[in-house]
Amino acid sequence: MASPDSPVDQKISIQHAEQFFAVSLDLLCVAGYDGYFKYLNPTWSQTLGYSVQELLSSPYLSFVHSDDQDRTRLQAEQLTAGGRAMTFENRYRCKDGSYKWLLWNAIAAPPDQVIYATARDITEHKRKERRLAAQYAVARLLSETSSFEQAVPKLLQAIGDTVGWGLGVMWTVDRTANLLRCANIWSSPSVHVPEFEGVTGVMTFPPGIGLPGRVWKNGAPAWIPDTVRDKNFPRMPFAASSGLHGAFGFPVICGGEVTGVIEFFSREVENVDDDLLNMIGALGLQIGQFLARKRAEDDRERVIVELREALSNVKTLSGLLPICSSCKKIRDDKGYWNRLEDYILAHSEAHITHGLCTDCARKMHPDWDQVP
Repeated sequence: MASPDSPVDQKISIQHAEQFFAVSLDLLCVAGYDGYFKYLNPTWSQTLGYSVQELLSSPYLSFVHSDDQDRTRLQAEQLTAGGRAMTFENRYRCKDGSYKWLLWNAIAAPPDQVIYATARDITEHKRKERRLAAQYAVARLLSETSSFEQAVPKLLQAIGDTVGWGLGVMWTVDRTANLLRCANIWSSPSVHVPEFEGVTGVMTFPPGIGLPGRVWKNGAPAWIPDTVRDKNFPRMPFAASSGLHGAFGFPVICGGEVTGVIEFFSREVENVDDDLLNMIGALGLQIGQFLARKRAEDDRERVIVELREALSNVKTLSGLLPICSSCKKIRDDKGYWNRLEDYILAHSEAHITHGLCTDCARKMHPDWDQVP
């Protein structure tokens, strides 16, 4: 019988390890202190779309999202300096340009100058967290804001921050011109695209044209994985030069009509997220209900103000009126005598017409009561 350390047993152990790596649903890897992967199991290719050879031939930091590279480098340095096993998250680029969120567990082996690590794709979990956060943020803002105009920039920031998209635009419908006009633009501190914002601020869209026009015409959310490749995106040259790729938009529906469109942009290529589309569609209805309620409240306040103004302007006659017993003129509060008609017109809402009473008619026309 072969000993446990015999070459035969070692060969069997290696075969079992390779089989385990091949069937594991997690991403397994061995990375060298030089910043390159040394071993990857097939799940890497299935998750990111690159071949194993492509991943092995470039530094692993080159696949990490630019916003996460410094933190990932620091964590690797802490591991190689003799740190304990570490858990962290970062984003890895897929071959199609999109990114996946990975949750890592890693430990260093100083004698071998390598890091052993497992990673799990938590992209969907992150998306669910952000969708819930966006719903909560919008509901809170709408409950705390007194006017729609004040709410718009806060809504753009709340949605953009929670779903992780860096630029938001609010469009309003101009019924007279049958066009969408830009009402507000928000961008996160990490997104500086003045050229794209400048063009967006002065552009208008008829129904069906561009992302806002599409959303307006169809009355439904729309998604663009990469604006640079979309045939119905007039701002494509400016999006390309600004490094904006993913985009989605959704309608604000008030009283059964689209009254506005909200769109967001990302620096990354973003594959269609149906759950996010459904969620933002519901947000559009929620924002529209808020707008309808605020309009009803504003109309009610306007009517109340108009009624108060009307009541304050109503002129009434009251108190003692000094009237001349001979000419019947009325003396005003300044001591001037006014014709009866002039005084009534100045102190009431009455309109005067002239006629003859029966007594005066008889005096002026003695034959008034004679039957012809």
